[in-house]
Amino acid sequence: MSSTLMQPPAEVAAGSSIGPARQTTRDPLLDNARYWVMLLVVAGHALQYLLEVPAARGTYAWIYSFHMPAFVLVSGYVARRYEGSPKQTRALVTTLVLPYVALNVGLDGFRALLDGKPLDINLLDPAWSTWFLIALVAWRLSTPLWRVVRAPVLVAIAISLVAGLWQVSNVVSIHRILGLLPFYVAGMYLRPEHFAMLRRPVVRVASAVALAATLVWCLVRQDDWLVSWLYWRDAYAQSPLDADPVGGVLTRAGLLVVGFALTAAVLSVVPRREDATTALGRRTMNAYMVHGFVLIALAHFGVFDVLAGLGALAVPIVLVVSALLGTALMSDPVARVVSPLVAPKLSWAFRGEAQARAGGR
Repeated sequence: MSSTLMQPPAEVAAGSSIGPARQTTRDPLLDNARYWVMLLVVAGHALQYLLEVPAARGTYAWIYSFHMPAFVLVSGYVARRYEGSPKQTRALVTTLVLPYVALNVGLDGFRALLDGKPLDINLLDPAWSTWFLIALVAWRLSTPLWRVVRAPVLVAIAISLVAGLWQVSNVVSIHRILGLLPFYVAGMYLRPEHFAMLRRPVVRVASAVALAATLVWCLVRQDDWLVSWLYWRDAYAQSPLDADPVGGVLTRAGLLVVGFALTAAVLSVVPRREDATTALGRRTMNAYMVHGFVLIALAHFGVFDVLAGLGALAVPIVLVVSALLGTALMSDPVARVVSPLVAPKLSWAFRGEAQARAGGR
Protein backbone atom coordinates (compact mmCIF):
# COMPACT_ATOMS: atom_id res chain seq x y z
CA MET A 1 0.00 0.00 0.00
CA SER A 2 7.18 2.39 4.61
CA SER A 3 4.78 4.83 6.19
CA THR A 4 2.19 3.84 3.72
CA LEU A 5 -0.53 1.30 3.48
CA MET A 6 2.25 -1.14 2.72
CA GLN A 7 4.57 -0.16 5.53
CA PRO A 8 7.21 -2.44 7.06
CA PRO A 9 6.45 -3.56 10.63
CA ALA A 10 9.21 -1.55 12.32
CA GLU A 11 7.96 1.82 11.21
CA VAL A 12 4.28 0.98 11.35
CA ALA A 13 4.52 0.16 15.02
CA ALA A 14 5.55 3.71 15.70
CA GLY A 15 3.06 5.43 13.49
CA SER A 16 -0.03 3.47 12.56
CA SER A 17 -1.98 3.21 15.77
CA ILE A 18 -5.25 5.07 16.05
CA GLY A 19 -4.85 6.67 19.40
CA PRO A 20 -2.93 9.33 21.32
CA ALA A 21 0.33 10.52 19.84
CA ARG A 22 2.43 8.52 22.31
CA GLN A 23 0.52 5.30 21.94
CA THR A 24 2.44 2.64 20.03
CA THR A 25 -0.05 -0.24 20.10
CA ARG A 26 -1.20 -1.14 16.62
CA ASP A 27 -4.87 -0.70 15.96
CA PRO A 28 -6.20 -3.54 13.78
CA LEU A 29 -8.48 -1.21 11.81
CA LEU A 30 -5.76 0.12 9.49
CA ASP A 31 -4.28 -3.31 8.88
CA ASN A 32 -7.73 -4.71 8.16
CA ALA A 33 -8.43 -1.80 5.81
CA ARG A 34 -5.11 -2.38 4.03
CA TYR A 35 -6.05 -6.00 3.43
CA TRP A 36 -9.49 -5.33 1.95
CA VAL A 37 -8.40 -2.38 -0.16
CA MET A 38 -5.44 -4.37 -1.49
CA LEU A 39 -7.86 -7.04 -2.67
CA LEU A 40 -9.73 -4.31 -4.55
CA VAL A 41 -6.46 -3.20 -6.14
CA VAL A 42 -5.83 -6.71 -7.45
CA ALA A 43 -9.44 -7.07 -8.61
CA GLY A 44 -9.40 -3.67 -10.29
CA HIS A 45 -6.24 -4.45 -12.21
CA ALA A 46 -7.70 -7.78 -13.30
CA LEU A 47 -11.00 -6.24 -14.40
CA GLN A 48 -9.01 -3.78 -16.51
CA TYR A 49 -8.64 -6.59 -19.05
CA LEU A 50 -12.43 -7.04 -19.26
CA LEU A 51 -13.75 -3.52 -19.77
CA GLU A 52 -15.72 -4.59 -22.85
CA VAL A 53 -17.95 -6.63 -20.54
CA PRO A 54 -20.58 -4.21 -19.13
CA ALA A 55 -20.74 -5.83 -15.68
CA ALA A 56 -16.94 -5.79 -15.43
CA ARG A 57 -16.80 -2.16 -16.53
CA GLY A 58 -19.37 -1.13 -13.92
CA THR A 59 -17.61 -3.02 -11.13
CA TYR A 60 -14.29 -1.57 -12.25
CA ALA A 61 -15.64 1.99 -12.16
CA TRP A 62 -17.02 1.41 -8.65
CA ILE A 63 -13.69 0.09 -7.37
CA TYR A 64 -11.71 2.91 -8.96
CA SER A 65 -13.99 5.57 -7.52
CA PHE A 66 -12.56 5.00 -4.05
CA HIS A 67 -9.87 2.34 -3.73
CA MET A 68 -6.91 4.64 -4.47
CA PRO A 69 -8.39 7.56 -2.50
CA ALA A 70 -8.66 5.14 0.44
CA PHE A 71 -5.07 4.00 0.01
CA VAL A 72 -3.81 7.57 -0.21
CA LEU A 73 -5.82 8.80 2.78
CA VAL A 74 -4.58 6.05 5.08
CA SER A 75 -1.06 6.64 3.77
CA GLY A 76 -1.33 10.25 4.87
CA TYR A 77 -2.52 9.21 8.31
CA VAL A 78 0.34 6.75 8.79
CA ALA A 79 2.97 9.21 7.51
CA ARG A 80 1.71 12.21 9.47
CA ARG A 81 4.80 12.20 11.73
CA TYR A 82 7.32 12.20 8.88
CA GLU A 83 10.00 14.85 9.50
CA GLY A 84 12.84 13.72 7.27
CA SER A 85 15.02 12.25 10.01
CA PRO A 86 17.95 10.03 8.92
CA LYS A 87 16.00 6.91 9.92
CA GLN A 88 12.90 8.03 8.02
CA THR A 89 14.97 8.99 4.99
CA ARG A 90 16.59 5.56 4.87
CA ALA A 91 13.16 3.98 5.09
CA LEU A 92 11.97 6.20 2.26
CA VAL A 93 14.78 4.96 0.04
CA THR A 94 14.56 1.27 0.91
CA THR A 95 10.78 0.89 1.04
CA LEU A 96 9.68 3.21 -1.76
CA VAL A 97 12.45 4.50 -4.06
CA LEU A 98 14.25 1.20 -4.59
CA PRO A 99 11.00 -0.81 -4.95
CA TYR A 100 9.84 1.78 -7.50
CA VAL A 101 12.96 1.26 -9.58
CA ALA A 102 12.89 -2.52 -9.18
CA LEU A 103 9.20 -2.84 -10.05
CA ASN A 104 9.52 -0.59 -13.09
CA VAL A 105 12.43 -2.60 -14.43
CA GLY A 106 10.74 -5.87 -13.51
CA LEU A 107 7.38 -5.13 -15.15
CA ASP A 108 8.93 -3.66 -18.30
CA GLY A 109 11.37 -6.55 -18.52
CA PHE A 110 8.66 -9.15 -17.96
CA ARG A 111 6.46 -7.66 -20.68
CA ALA A 112 9.42 -7.47 -23.06
CA LEU A 113 10.27 -11.10 -22.38
CA LEU A 114 6.73 -12.32 -23.01
CA ASP A 115 6.28 -10.20 -26.13
CA GLY A 116 9.74 -10.91 -27.52
CA LYS A 117 10.56 -7.21 -27.71
CA PRO A 118 13.67 -5.28 -26.63
CA LEU A 119 13.67 -3.90 -23.12
CA ASP A 120 12.76 -0.21 -22.96
CA ILE A 121 12.96 1.33 -19.49
CA ASN A 122 11.89 4.88 -18.66
CA LEU A 123 11.80 5.57 -14.92
CA LEU A 124 10.18 8.95 -15.55
CA ASP A 125 7.17 7.18 -17.05
CA PRO A 126 5.97 4.79 -14.31
CA ALA A 127 5.00 1.34 -15.49
CA TRP A 128 1.40 0.46 -14.62
CA SER A 129 0.96 0.31 -10.82
CA THR A 130 4.38 1.74 -9.98
CA TRP A 131 3.10 5.33 -10.13
CA PHE A 132 1.76 4.94 -6.60
CA LEU A 133 5.22 4.29 -5.17
CA ILE A 134 6.77 7.42 -6.64
CA ALA A 135 3.66 9.39 -5.66
CA LEU A 136 4.13 8.24 -2.07
CA VAL A 137 7.70 9.54 -2.18
CA ALA A 138 6.49 12.97 -3.31
CA TRP A 139 3.66 13.10 -0.78
CA ARG A 140 5.90 11.94 2.06
CA LEU A 141 8.52 14.58 1.28
CA SER A 142 5.80 17.23 1.31
CA THR A 143 4.48 16.18 4.74
CA PRO A 144 6.33 18.85 6.79
CA LEU A 145 4.92 21.55 4.51
CA TRP A 146 1.31 20.57 5.26
CA ARG A 147 1.93 21.02 8.97
CA VAL A 148 2.63 24.75 8.57
CA VAL A 149 0.20 25.74 5.79
CA ARG A 150 -3.07 27.36 6.85
CA ALA A 151 -6.20 25.41 5.84
CA PRO A 152 -4.05 22.61 4.38
CA VAL A 153 -6.92 20.44 3.15
CA LEU A 154 -8.56 23.34 1.34
CA VAL A 155 -5.22 24.30 -0.21
CA ALA A 156 -4.68 20.71 -1.36
CA ILE A 157 -8.18 20.61 -2.88
CA ALA A 158 -7.50 23.86 -4.74
CA ILE A 159 -4.23 22.43 -6.08
CA SER A 160 -6.01 19.28 -7.24
CA LEU A 161 -8.72 21.21 -9.07
CA VAL A 162 -6.32 23.65 -10.71
CA ALA A 163 -3.75 20.99 -11.63
CA GLY A 164 -6.14 19.52 -14.17
CA LEU A 165 -5.96 22.78 -16.13
CA TRP A 166 -2.23 22.30 -16.76
CA GLN A 167 -1.47 20.52 -20.00
CA VAL A 168 2.01 19.41 -19.01
CA SER A 169 3.85 16.17 -19.60
CA ASN A 170 2.81 13.66 -16.94
CA VAL A 171 6.39 12.97 -15.84
CA VAL A 172 6.50 10.65 -12.79
CA SER A 173 2.68 10.82 -12.77
CA ILE A 174 2.62 14.45 -11.66
CA HIS A 175 -1.08 14.74 -12.52
CA ARG A 176 -1.92 11.86 -10.20
CA ILE A 177 0.33 13.21 -7.46
CA LEU A 178 -1.44 16.57 -7.53
CA GLY A 179 -4.91 15.23 -8.27
CA LEU A 180 -5.00 12.81 -5.33
CA LEU A 181 -3.13 15.14 -2.98
CA PRO A 182 -6.25 16.13 -0.94
CA PHE A 183 -6.69 12.57 0.28
CA TYR A 184 -3.12 12.42 1.57
CA VAL A 185 -3.35 15.78 3.35
CA ALA A 186 -6.75 14.94 4.84
CA GLY A 187 -5.31 11.66 6.13
CA MET A 188 -2.59 13.60 7.95
CA TYR A 189 -5.25 15.44 9.96
CA LEU A 190 -7.41 12.49 10.93
CA ARG A 191 -7.79 12.02 14.67
CA PRO A 192 -9.06 9.18 16.88
CA GLU A 193 -12.44 10.88 17.30
CA HIS A 194 -12.96 10.80 13.53
CA PHE A 195 -12.50 7.04 13.46
CA ALA A 196 -14.71 6.68 16.52
CA MET A 197 -17.50 8.57 14.75
CA LEU A 198 -17.29 6.20 11.80
CA ARG A 199 -17.78 3.22 14.12
CA ARG A 200 -21.23 4.33 15.30
CA PRO A 201 -23.88 1.73 14.34
CA VAL A 202 -26.00 4.17 12.36
CA VAL A 203 -22.95 5.36 10.40
CA ARG A 204 -21.89 1.80 9.65
CA VAL A 205 -25.35 0.93 8.33
CA ALA A 206 -25.42 4.09 6.20
CA SER A 207 -21.92 3.29 4.91
CA ALA A 208 -22.88 -0.22 3.87
CA VAL A 209 -25.95 1.14 2.07
CA ALA A 210 -23.84 3.80 0.34
CA LEU A 211 -21.31 1.25 -0.91
CA ALA A 212 -24.02 -1.09 -2.17
CA ALA A 213 -26.03 1.72 -3.78
CA THR A 214 -23.03 3.15 -5.62
CA LEU A 215 -22.11 -0.31 -6.89
CA VAL A 216 -25.62 -0.76 -8.29
CA TRP A 217 -25.49 2.72 -9.82
CA CYS A 218 -22.16 1.96 -11.50
CA LEU A 219 -23.48 -1.31 -12.88
CA VAL A 220 -26.62 0.33 -14.25
CA ARG A 221 -24.98 3.49 -15.60
CA GLN A 222 -21.61 2.12 -16.70
CA ASP A 223 -22.16 3.32 -20.29
CA ASP A 224 -22.44 6.92 -19.12
CA TRP A 225 -18.95 7.12 -17.63
CA LEU A 226 -15.55 7.64 -19.16
CA VAL A 227 -13.41 5.58 -16.80
CA SER A 228 -10.32 7.62 -17.68
CA TRP A 229 -11.55 10.26 -15.20
CA LEU A 230 -10.95 7.74 -12.44
CA TYR A 231 -7.23 7.46 -13.25
CA TRP A 232 -6.47 11.08 -12.26
CA ARG A 233 -3.67 11.09 -14.84
CA ASP A 234 -4.79 13.48 -17.58
CA ALA A 235 -5.34 17.21 -17.91
CA TYR A 236 -8.97 18.14 -18.50
CA ALA A 237 -8.44 19.34 -22.06
CA GLN A 238 -6.30 16.40 -23.12
CA SER A 239 -7.57 13.23 -24.75
CA PRO A 240 -9.35 11.09 -23.64
CA LEU A 241 -11.07 13.54 -21.26
CA ASP A 242 -11.51 16.41 -23.75
CA ALA A 243 -13.32 18.58 -21.19
CA ASP A 244 -13.62 22.34 -20.97
CA PRO A 245 -12.15 24.02 -17.84
CA VAL A 246 -15.48 24.39 -16.03
CA GLY A 247 -16.60 20.87 -16.82
CA GLY A 248 -13.23 19.48 -15.80
CA VAL A 249 -13.16 21.27 -12.47
CA LEU A 250 -16.74 20.27 -11.65
CA THR A 251 -16.13 16.63 -12.58
CA ARG A 252 -12.98 16.42 -10.47
CA ALA A 253 -14.74 18.13 -7.58
CA GLY A 254 -17.44 15.49 -7.80
CA LEU A 255 -14.83 12.74 -7.81
CA LEU A 256 -13.23 14.24 -4.70
CA VAL A 257 -16.59 14.21 -2.91
CA VAL A 258 -17.27 10.62 -3.95
CA GLY A 259 -13.76 9.55 -3.04
CA PHE A 260 -13.95 11.03 0.45
CA ALA A 261 -17.47 9.70 1.08
CA LEU A 262 -16.76 6.14 -0.03
CA THR A 263 -13.37 6.06 1.72
CA ALA A 264 -15.15 7.01 4.94
CA ALA A 265 -17.69 4.28 4.22
CA VAL A 266 -14.94 1.68 3.78
CA LEU A 267 -13.24 2.68 7.03
CA SER A 268 -16.63 2.47 8.71
CA VAL A 269 -17.55 -1.06 7.59
CA VAL A 270 -14.09 -2.65 7.87
CA PRO A 271 -13.87 -4.81 11.01
CA ARG A 272 -12.17 -3.06 13.92
CA ARG A 273 -11.22 -6.20 15.85
CA GLU A 274 -8.10 -8.20 15.16
CA ASP A 275 -8.91 -11.16 12.94
CA ALA A 276 -7.31 -13.37 10.29
CA THR A 277 -6.93 -10.43 7.90
CA THR A 278 -5.00 -8.24 10.33
CA ALA A 279 -1.62 -9.93 9.90
CA LEU A 280 -2.20 -10.15 6.15
CA GLY A 281 -2.84 -6.42 6.03
CA ARG A 282 0.68 -5.79 7.31
CA ARG A 283 2.10 -7.37 4.14
CA THR A 284 0.20 -5.56 1.41
CA MET A 285 3.42 -4.31 -0.18
CA ASN A 286 4.22 -7.90 -1.14
CA ALA A 287 0.93 -8.25 -3.00
CA TYR A 288 1.33 -4.82 -4.58
CA MET A 289 4.76 -5.71 -5.94
CA VAL A 290 3.97 -9.20 -7.24
CA HIS A 291 0.36 -9.29 -8.45
CA GLY A 292 1.09 -7.38 -11.66
CA PHE A 293 3.39 -10.11 -12.92
CA VAL A 294 0.68 -12.73 -12.40
CA LEU A 295 -1.97 -10.68 -14.21
CA ILE A 296 0.35 -9.85 -17.13
CA ALA A 297 1.13 -13.55 -17.53
CA LEU A 298 -2.57 -14.49 -17.42
CA ALA A 299 -3.35 -11.87 -20.05
CA HIS A 300 -0.48 -13.00 -22.26
CA PHE A 301 -1.70 -16.59 -22.26
CA GLY A 302 -5.27 -15.63 -23.12
CA VAL A 303 -6.99 -16.28 -19.82
CA PHE A 304 -8.86 -12.98 -19.87
CA ASP A 305 -9.97 -13.58 -23.45
CA VAL A 306 -11.65 -16.77 -22.27
CA LEU A 307 -13.24 -14.99 -19.32
CA ALA A 308 -14.56 -12.22 -21.57
CA GLY A 309 -16.51 -14.87 -23.46
CA LEU A 310 -18.38 -15.71 -20.26
CA GLY A 311 -19.95 -12.25 -20.06
CA ALA A 312 -21.20 -11.12 -16.66
CA LEU A 313 -20.21 -14.47 -15.12
CA ALA A 314 -16.59 -13.41 -15.51
CA VAL A 315 -16.96 -10.75 -12.79
CA PRO A 316 -17.58 -13.03 -9.78
CA ILE A 317 -14.89 -15.38 -11.06
CA VAL A 318 -12.36 -12.54 -11.25
CA LEU A 319 -13.36 -11.21 -7.83
CA VAL A 320 -12.96 -14.60 -6.15
CA VAL A 321 -9.66 -15.40 -7.88
CA SER A 322 -8.34 -11.90 -7.11
CA ALA A 323 -9.22 -12.34 -3.44
CA LEU A 324 -7.43 -15.69 -3.35
CA LEU A 325 -4.41 -14.32 -5.22
CA GLY A 326 -4.16 -11.21 -3.07
CA THR A 327 -4.51 -13.20 0.14
CA ALA A 328 -1.87 -15.70 -0.98
CA LEU A 329 0.57 -12.90 -1.84
CA MET A 330 0.08 -11.39 1.63
CA SER A 331 0.67 -14.71 3.37
CA ASP A 332 3.66 -15.44 5.58
CA PRO A 333 5.34 -17.97 3.21
CA VAL A 334 5.32 -15.44 0.38
CA ALA A 335 6.53 -12.71 2.75
CA ARG A 336 9.60 -14.76 3.63
CA VAL A 337 10.59 -14.82 -0.03
CA VAL A 338 9.45 -11.39 -1.18
CA SER A 339 10.01 -9.12 1.83
CA PRO A 340 13.83 -9.03 1.57
CA LEU A 341 13.38 -7.81 -2.01
CA VAL A 342 10.53 -5.42 -1.21
CA ALA A 343 12.21 -3.75 1.76
CA PRO A 344 15.95 -4.51 1.68
CA LYS A 345 17.91 -3.46 4.76
CA LEU A 346 21.00 -2.19 2.88
CA SER A 347 22.61 -1.11 6.13
CA TRP A 348 25.97 -1.13 4.37
CA ALA A 349 24.82 1.71 2.09
CA PHE A 350 23.94 4.17 4.86
CA ARG A 351 25.80 5.96 7.57
CA GLY A 352 24.76 5.34 11.16
CA GLU A 353 22.24 7.59 12.88
CA ALA A 354 24.92 9.46 14.84
CA GLN A 355 27.09 9.92 11.73
CA ALA A 356 24.14 11.20 9.72
CA ARG A 357 23.23 13.73 12.37
CA ALA A 358 26.85 14.87 12.73
CA GLY A 359 27.14 15.26 8.98
CA GLY A 360 24.12 17.54 8.94
CA ARG A 361 25.68 19.98 11.36
